Amino acid sequence: MAYERLNVAVIGAIGKVAAPAHLNGLALAKNANLYAVCDIAADKIGELAEATGAKAFTSLEAVLADPNVDAVDLVTPPFVHAEQTIVAALAGKHVYCEKPMTHSLGEASAMVSAHRQSGTTLMVGESYVFHHTNVAARSVIDNGDIGDVLHIRETKGPWVMKSEEAQRLSGLSHEASAPWRIDPRLSGGGKFPWIMDHAPHFFATARYLVSGAVVTSITSHAKAGQTASERVSGTGAPTGQAITSVVWSFANGIDCAWNQIEAAGNAVGEVGFVTTVYGTKGMLVVYGEGGGAAPGFLQPPAVVLHRDGKSRVIDEGNSDDRVWQSNNNYYDASHLAALEHWVDSILNGRPVRYSGEDGRMELASTLATIKSAEEGRSIAPVDVSEDWTAY
Repeated sequence: MAYERLNVAVIGAIGKVAAPAHLNGLALAKNANLYAVCDIAADKIGELAEATGAKAFTSLEAVLADPNVDAVDLVTPPFVHAEQTIVAALAGKHVYCEKPMTHSLGEASAMVSAHRQSGTTLMVGESYVFHHTNVAARSVIDNGDIGDVLHIRETKGPWVMKSEEAQRLSGLSHEASAPWRIDPRLSGGGKFPWIMDHAPHFFATARYLVSGAVVTSITSHAKAGQTASERVSGTGAPTGQAITSVVWSFANGIDCAWNQIEAAGNAVGEVGFVTTVYGTKGMLVVYGEGGGAAPGFLQPPAVVLHRDGKSRVIDEGNSDDRVWQSNNNYYDASHLAALEHWVDSILNGRPVRYSGEDGRMELASTLATIKSAEEGRSIAPVDVSEDWTAY
């Protein structure tokens, strides 16, 4: 079927965390039409529909029965992703599915298979690989400016939410505003619920920067003695997710590490997500989600290349992120870039840059991370069985 513009229905549109970024992104995507908004919160969906000019629905079944809907954007929790993605494929609708993709590799395989058989497009919503700082860093690497990549180090420092965002969320963190993220079963993460939501990001970022290499081995460290409720503060980011460090290797020999710094925003010089890429000729420092200087410190450029005793700014960043106190935009800009890519890929009959197969790879690495923490040993993602879940 040929389209001039893609009629998109947002499912889970009343959500407080990712849904606003999706709605904002689709409103700006030049070839998308926000045709419908859907949520089981019947008392609120009408108001949102009026505000956006979209049709209001309270069930996915009704959305899929509407012949004017070309595609659905699933901003729903992962425990319903598999079912929703598959029924959408059976209805002939394209799907953008937020990460984490689902709970098990078997479910992920079924999601991919359903869309392959229906001839529709499945894209998993991994916004980090569309964030302008990571795209800029990838260009530097592809140009050979740092030589061969040797090591990637990612750090998740405290996320400092803007006061306006804290007010919008009634003083709650993003985790408390989306309770499934810290529920062992609903998140899919079992003893380590939060890592189920965040690990796809850091695996995807590293894999993107090394051009899609395969993860061969993962070792994670668990910090004992904290319950999910103890790990979430009322007004800020999580104060201590149980898995605090992960190391892994790619098949091409590049090794990587992710660490969480458990401190308040006023106790550190940097906040948010920071990636350092070491090469044979130079290195890159890349600020990602919520990344930059802590309050009171001078804000650095978003991407800097260090080589030959000199530093060169690759990406200045910007400060109009509506969510984090950060030196570069993340939420709306990267979601817009990802959604616009999805829409344009469908309209032009091209494969998406982050497919269901990609989402499954990050899910395999995430489940291997949890399994490693549980069993106290290194795990290869290929050794995670199709039916294994963390709960």
